[in-house]
Amino acid sequence: LCGSQFWNSTETWYTNTPDFTPCFEQTALVWTPCAFYWLFVAFDFYYLKASLDRNIPWNKLNVSKALVNLGLLVITALDLIMALVKKGGDSELPLYDLDVWGPIIKFATFLLIFLFIPLNRKYGVQTTGCQFLFWFLLVVLTIPRCRTEVRLDSERQKILSSEQPTELDFSWEEYQFASFFIVFTFSCLMLILNCFADGLPRQTKYQRGENEIPELSASFLSRITYQWFDRMALKGYRNPLEEKDLWDLRPQDSCSEVMPIFAHHWNQNVRKNYRSKTRVEPKAQFSNGHVTFENPHGEKNGRKKGMASIMPPIYKSFGGVFMFGALMKLFTDVLTFAQPQVLSLIISFVEDQEKDPQPEWKGIMYSVLLFVLAAAQTFILGQYFHRMFIVGLRIRTALINAIYRKALRISNSTKKESTVGEIVNLMAVDAQRFMELTTYLNMIWSAPLQIGLALFFLWQQLGPSVLAGLAVMIILIPVNGVIASRIKTYQIRQMKYKDERVKLMNEVLSGIKVLKLYAWEPSFEKQV
Repeated sequence: LCGSQFWNSTETWYTNTPDFTPCFEQTALVWTPCAFYWLFVAFDFYYLKASLDRNIPWNKLNVSKALVNLGLLVITALDLIMALVKKGGDSELPLYDLDVWGPIIKFATFLLIFLFIPLNRKYGVQTTGCQFLFWFLLVVLTIPRCRTEVRLDSERQKILSSEQPTELDFSWEEYQFASFFIVFTFSCLMLILNCFADGLPRQTKYQRGENEIPELSASFLSRITYQWFDRMALKGYRNPLEEKDLWDLRPQDSCSEVMPIFAHHWNQNVRKNYRSKTRVEPKAQFSNGHVTFENPHGEKNGRKKGMASIMPPIYKSFGGVFMFGALMKLFTDVLTFAQPQVLSLIISFVEDQEKDPQPEWKGIMYSVLLFVLAAAQTFILGQYFHRMFIVGLRIRTALINAIYRKALRISNSTKKESTVGEIVNLMAVDAQRFMELTTYLNMIWSAPLQIGLALFFLWQQLGPSVLAGLAVMIILIPVNGVIASRIKTYQIRQMKYKDERVKLMNEVLSGIKVLKLYAWEPSFEKQV
């Protein structure tokens, strides 16, 4: 592939001065960020499709990105040409696969990113996380090669200084040295440029006001660190927050965006419960503040098959964001158990210093790795809860809207079956329970995974003693089941009391004049 050894444990691990092989630095450490971007580029296409804004004007930021990226394309293409010229044909230098495929892979990746610059501008995407992570990984993973190139260049300079001066010739090694540091410099510039969000779009689906949430215009780095929220936190620290201090809701989370999607899938779900001669796909539109449903209950000559469930429309409407959050939860659980393993390596490193001393750089690497894992877990966990709260908010919005719409359309005979208190509790309490449930719903699969990993790692440390703790957990399962059953019974009974209380309060407010005239306040107060 590159004419030298790909991996050498003696140079990398069993040494006091660790270093990667040149082949590893030029392949694995460069192609890993490229593979990452090609793997997750689908997210960039999704954000283009889901964007509600259009037409970001050309400005210093996106023009700088385009020029620097164009420079990377020119240098990468020049690398391929110089490799064919310097090492091809009758040259004494052998032409390896890396000399050809290395520039091609980088050129394809840079070209894809370059194409996204005008696309993001056209579709109003102000920041993209995949590109920021690509440049971050590329810069970080290229740092080891910087050290190698500087060391090799200093060795070449010593050799040249000891020899007699000859005719000046720009060697292949010198070209590689210059080309690498130009690409590294441009990559650092692209990383810095991607730390900032692009300008405001000219065309927006919803009018942006002065009190809009800063998250809409925040960069990816600002979003993962929640730097856009600092202003609100500082204002709340200085003075108590009031309603006027709060930002507007994001358009993506508003009822005008959430309800049409939910209504469409709900209509589809209702139609599946009716057998009809003609099948027409249901439609839902949002105009002038009203959701319009097309024949949500099927044709009159249709025959009902069963009760429509609320869960399939929820899955189809909000399942995508929820599954992405579940993936974040998986990464968080894995990082949670990775940290004790690194801590175990640190303990082993300290204990072995007396018997079999190890190089000091290994202890430093373990400590840095522990910090990186803890920081990554914090970032991912924060994003997980953020997305789960957003999904819960959207579900609550859709349910409250659907219940309120149904309450306005039911017939008088149906109204007798449900009290005002029950309807109010459905919107105020039950819909809120869905929001609270969403945040911890992933514990259905996450809890067994955590238990299994904990038992596996504890078995390695404690052996069969782990079974005692497992036995206690198994014994507590039926106890927890009984407690949960009793709680469910009490909650159902409590909901009935809430329904009666709301109904009574509605009667009190409706007949407040009579209640005042007869001085019935104390007796009704006791009933409430």
